[in-house]
Parts: sequence; structure tokens; C-alpha cells
Amino acid sequence: MRRITVTAILLALFVACCLFSHSCANTTTPPSGGPKDTLPPVLVKISPDPGSTEFPLTDGKITLQFNEYTIVKNASDIMLSPPTKRKPMTKIKGKNIVVSLQDTLRPDRTYTLDFGQALADNNEGNLAARMVYTFSTGDHIDSMYFTGSVFDSKTLAPVKGALVAAYADLSDSACFNVLPDAAVKTDDWGFFVLRNLPDTLYRIYVYTDSDTDFKYNPDADQVGFYDELYEPKAVVGDSIYELQAFDMKDTVLCAARVPMVTMMMFKELQSVQYLQNSGRVSERQGFLKFSAADVKINSLEFVGIPEEAVILQYNPTRDSIDFWINTDYRLDDSLLIRLNYLKTDSTGVLSPFEENLSLAVKEVEEDPGRDLPKKENNQPDTTFRLNVQSKDETVEQLGVRIESRLPIIQIIRDSISLTETNPKGQSSAKPFSFQQDTADIRCYIITPRGGLTKGYDYELTIPQGTFINLDRLPNQKASAKFKVPQSEELSTLNFNMVGVEDNYIVELTDEKGSKVIRTFKINRPQKLTFPYLAAGKYMLRITCDKNGNGYTDTGNLLARKQPEVVRFYESSPGEKVLDIPASSEIDQILDLKSLFR
Repeated sequence: MRRITVTAILLALFVACCLFSHSCANTTTPPSGGPKDTLPPVLVKISPDPGSTEFPLTDGKITLQFNEYTIVKNASDIMLSPPTKRKPMTKIKGKNIVVSLQDTLRPDRTYTLDFGQALADNNEGNLAARMVYTFSTGDHIDSMYFTGSVFDSKTLAPVKGALVAAYADLSDSACFNVLPDAAVKTDDWGFFVLRNLPDTLYRIYVYTDSDTDFKYNPDADQVGFYDELYEPKAVVGDSIYELQAFDMKDTVLCAARVPMVTMMMFKELQSVQYLQNSGRVSERQGFLKFSAADVKINSLEFVGIPEEAVILQYNPTRDSIDFWINTDYRLDDSLLIRLNYLKTDSTGVLSPFEENLSLAVKEVEEDPGRDLPKKENNQPDTTFRLNVQSKDETVEQLGVRIESRLPIIQIIRDSISLTETNPKGQSSAKPFSFQQDTADIRCYIITPRGGLTKGYDYELTIPQGTFINLDRLPNQKASAKFKVPQSEELSTLNFNMVGVEDNYIVELTDEKGSKVIRTFKINRPQKLTFPYLAAGKYMLRITCDKNGNGYTDTGNLLARKQPEVVRFYESSPGEKVLDIPASSEIDQILDLKSLFR
């Protein structure tokens, strides 16, 4: 019995020693169990001290010591300002993080090293508080700062992670060619602080910097700019609210920050103008495609073709032209065109330029949405098909849309009929308006006059031969049926538009602003009605269409042209989403003069 007891005691001691030695040897693994670590790492020491001067121009290092093992979780968040071609390099040494500066710094300059949300503890990934370290290669620390906010020009949403760049070089091309004199990225709220700046004038730009080279690339980046030269007036101080570290999830604290400048970001259209492409898709149809919008054409001659036989159509942005030739004889295999337009020369200036084109017919894939079905047995066409579109919800406002693949050269207007049939089956003619679409000469709009009656059925009939197209073919018979939506669940939204002093594009969209449900273009005070809306969330987007071209123009950096101004209706401050209940009629007054002030 005694022998068994001694053996048991020895065995227990052996197991205990094994467990003890294992726990002592594993010095880097945290113990399992216990409460989860939710505390961020705390900075214990930084060397050299913040605010140090005479920092070395080459081989500079900054060491951060934390109270626990810390990692670099988001290296791209670490930003040196003014930036250098090569980014700072980080290395972990125990509880220290060592930042090595790779490039030669500028003499007599104040630098900031912004760590953003780059650092986190090794165990749970708790982010360290945002820290901005300041030092100078000269004998003093510059102290000016300014704040700002950046928004998307179309959605007005804040832009996160965009590069805000300030240039003491005031030339228009600085953001293309040189590194900025100060730079910072916008936070989750599109907010930024450029700090510890010298007291001087700056040009301020913001761009997405997709290739991270601290230069604006118009082919890849969105961009924005501040209209005027900017001179910061405020001085850095410990008590300044906007210079504190903020939790991006704290809506109240983040929203309370005050921007000194505001910039809108946009995607530039190509500004270098040249003839990009041209072609002839059939004997009588072709196109000219230019690289930039708003091409200026001095003359366009189709050699050997009477001027009245040429049908031209620009697209909305005027960077391409479709053309058709309306003749009753066969055209040559090569169509000769003399084009004189304003082309960007080697100095970047638009100058008259003449091109002589010879276009032969090439087989291309045509638009299936607007084309005829494929021919069977290679039989020649004897008619063509119209594309007739109508929606019950929008036919009163938008009418019935009639589309043809080719231009129409003859219309028998009186053969078109619109009938309305009451619930008793009695039919009568319904008056309507007929007009060509101003944006596409191949489209026509038929709109009922006097509104539609609930419970009545409507039918539009277009007999065969009403339209004759460019190929001298008559249309096939076409029709469209529609009625007023019957559901009692649908709602109506009315806006009484006042203070209308310009051209405006008014769009009702979904709650994300991505899908346009209804559009009005107005230039005078009037009531806008959006009927037959399903219950749900919507937004009302308004563009001040200064040039009245019917679409939202983007900006141009070198021309110092901002994008056209967009605003959203807000039912209360900051609330852009309209929550429309079922079976309701909502009336609102919108003062556009006040909205765009």
C-alpha cells in the first residue's frame, strides 16, 4: 500500500513539472481563457521626442514603444507629409515599432508622420489611437493648419481615403508633375486636417491617387480642387477640437467638426481633342467619334453627296456624330469626307485641323435592342419593326416612345390612332400630341392629352406604312396598350417648385440615388407630380443645369471649371431620404433659390 502511494505522488510531481516547464517556455503565447482584451495598445515612449528639430535629412528613424506587442495592421495608412517618392518603412522589434525614412528629406521643413489607423495590438487587433508625429529638419516647427471636407459631386456622399494635396507651386500643372508640399488622406467622413504648414499661399487639390505616386492621373483618378488660392490662418494648439483623435463610429463627435474648405470630387472627361475613331456600318450609315466632349466642327463635307441628303445627329455630350445618307441611288464603296475641326495641337491649344477620310463599309454588331430580328433564308426585308414602349406608371408624363433603327423620312401622321374604352366597352378617340425626341431623331413621343381616366383602357395603333424609313421600307403594324394603375396602395408625391431662377434637372431616385425613377427639366416655377409610387424610400436630386444641355456636366481641372452643382431635398436637416407610406398623397414646397444659395 505504501509503495502504491509513493508511486502516485512521484507521478503527480512529474506531471506538474511538465506542465510548469511548458508554461515557462511558451513566453510569447497569451494564456487561453479569461476576459477578451478590448484595450488598444498604449504608447509609452517615442524617440526622438515629438516636435524635435534638426532632424537628419538622410537615414532618419522614429521609434515607438508600446505597452504591449503591437503590429502594423494597415501600412498604407502611414503617411509622411510632405510625401517622398519612397514611403516610410516599418519594422517590429519586440514592443517597439521602428519607422525608417527611405528618401532624403527637404531642408528646413516641418514634417508630420500620420499613423492613421495603421497600428493595432498583436492579440485582438484593437486599433491604437490615431497619432500624428511632428518634427523638423530646420530649427523651428511650422504651426499653421486648416481643415476641410470632401464630397462626391453627384451623390454628395463623403469621400473616404482621397488624397488632399497642397502645393506652394501655384502653376496649374503642379499636381501632374511634382510632389505636394503637404498631403493627408480623408477619413471615413471625408474630413481632413492639413497641419504644421508654413505661412504661405497654396493651391489645394484632392484626387484618388489610384497608383499611390502622389500625382494626379486624369485617366484613372477622380479629382477636385479649391477655387481660390488658400492661405491658412489658424495655428495648431492642443485644445483645438478638430485636431483631436476621433473614433470614426462616433457620429456626434465626428459630425461636430467644422471644415474651413469644401471640395467636390468628379471624374474629368478627356480634354485633349482629336478624332478618335470613324467608320461606316452600312452603305448609308456611319459615325465619327472624338476623344473629348463638345467638339467644335468648322465644316463637314460628304464629297459628291448633296448637303440636304446628309442626316446628322450628335450624342448628348457632343463627342460623337452619327450620320446617314438619304439618297435613292447606290453609294460608292468608299465614302469621302472632308472634316475641319478644332484639334488639340502639340502645345495643348485647340487649333483648326483638316482630315480627309475614306470610309468603306465594315461589318459590325448592331444594337439588338433597336434592330430587326435576323433575316431568315437571306430573304430581303419588305417592312421594318418599330420598338414601341409604354409604362402604365409613367405614360401620362413620358408618353409612348416609338423607336426606329434608322431615321424616318416620311410619316403619315393622321393614320395613328389612340382610343379610350370605358368600363362599359364604349370606345372613343383620345386626343394626343406627337413630337420627335429632341435627343434622338429616330425616336418619337406620343402623349395623351387631358390626362387618363382610372378604369379606362387605352390602345395606341400604328398601322403598317405609317412610317417610311431610310431604306424606303414601311413599318410593320404596331400597337401599345396601357391604363392608369389601379392599386389603392400607390402614393403620389407633389412638389411645388418655387425660387426657380435657372435651368434645373429634377430626378426622383431610389434611396441610394443609383436608379432614376422620374425626371423633370424645369426653368420656371411649377408643380411637379410624381404619381403611382409604391411605398418605400426615395430621394429627390436636383442639378442646376447652368448651360441648359439637359445633363449634369462634370468639371475640368485645367479650365478651373467645377462640376455642375447638385443638391438633394432634405425633409429635415441632414435627412435626404423620403419615406413614402402606402396610399398617401404628400405635398411639399421646395425653394430652389434657397437650396442652391
